[in-house]
Amino acid sequence: MDFSPPHSLTALYKIATPMFLGGEGQLTDSQQFRNASFKGALRFWWRALNWGRVLKEASGDTAGALQALHDQEGALFGLASDGRNSCQSVLSIHSTLQNVKLQQPREALKELGYLLGQGLYRFNTGLTRSYLEGGTVELLLQFKPGTRPAQVQAVRQAATALGLLGGLGSRARRGLGSLSLQSITGADGGAQAFTSVQQIQHFIATLDFSAPGNPPFSALSQTSRIDVSVQGDSAVGTLAAINAEMQLYRSYGQNGKVNGQPARRNFVADHDNMLAATQGEPLAQLPERAVFGLPHNDFFSSTKAKADISPAGEGRRASPLLVHIHALEEGKFVAIQTLLPGVFLPPGMAVDVTTRRNQSLTNTSVDYAVIGRYLDGFGKRSSLRAPQRG
Repeated sequence: MDFSPPHSLTALYKIATPMFLGGEGQLTDSQQFRNASFKGALRFWWRALNWGRVLKEASGDTAGALQALHDQEGALFGLASDGRNSCQSVLSIHSTLQNVKLQQPREALKELGYLLGQGLYRFNTGLTRSYLEGGTVELLLQFKPGTRPAQVQAVRQAATALGLLGGLGSRARRGLGSLSLQSITGADGGAQAFTSVQQIQHFIATLDFSAPGNPPFSALSQTSRIDVSVQGDSAVGTLAAINAEMQLYRSYGQNGKVNGQPARRNFVADHDNMLAATQGEPLAQLPERAVFGLPHNDFFSSTKAKADISPAGEGRRASPLLVHIHALEEGKFVAIQTLLPGVFLPPGMAVDVTTRRNQSLTNTSVDYAVIGRYLDGFGKRSSLRAPQRG
């Protein structure tokens, strides 16, 4: 039975994996969860899920669809502009946490070091920031009277996608801060539970993947792919399996080893070209592995040289691969990986290569098949959504 107030949704999430919110030293016991962070993630998923619909309504006109999407998002979530076009959100968010622990930085989560990255984990000292762990967060999403039913249902859909495919905080696209949706009710949509892979797959089958491949931002399209890659008995252990596979797939290794295992060396040309760049040679194109996101950093133990690649002026390009750890019934967990191919960088944007001889790259093309081969490497994977082949 649905006990949510009228014009509202109630969503119950588990914090499945360590969640890093706020900057270093900013997190306190009283600031355990940021509603603004949740709203930002909700907007991301609303845009991703509604691109296909809006593009069809604009008869395939990309520029017109982008403007329409911007206007509809502003009408729903609020828009700050020059004062003439600003509007308030029709949505308010209230959160209640239970049994969530605030953990201080310590030597923990070593098995996730590769996914955590240098910003959150240093191999000689451990974690650099506090994090939230365990427990649940209940989100009450209340709408102003007069909010259209279609708007409410679109928010419900976005809140569901966030809880099945996404997360919050630093390194959320690498599986940290996974919000695992257990149930959602309200606004005449009935109650839905998401504690089995079948329930998740049923929801994904209702989404709009009609947009052509290569959308202008992270959005569902014909080329999107969603896999269950790993199953496990603990959330961190399941994410650690992703950590190990991604590191083995991408890393060149040292002395032929990666974490004690034989290095696969899938990207020898990347290694050789970047090493040559640190020695003053020009770099002709992005490394293949850059498709996992920018900045892309290399350190060569043999020469102690470094090379950093990042978009000029922008600083980063978020990964098109999203990792999510989901809690199922009977204490089981799955890792769900979502690939959202799209325009990697805006046309004409250069990429800075910072080495001994700094340079600028204009050839910024990438191959999403590189990530496809990584996903194919999980022997017990199953598809929740396969991309359409052209």
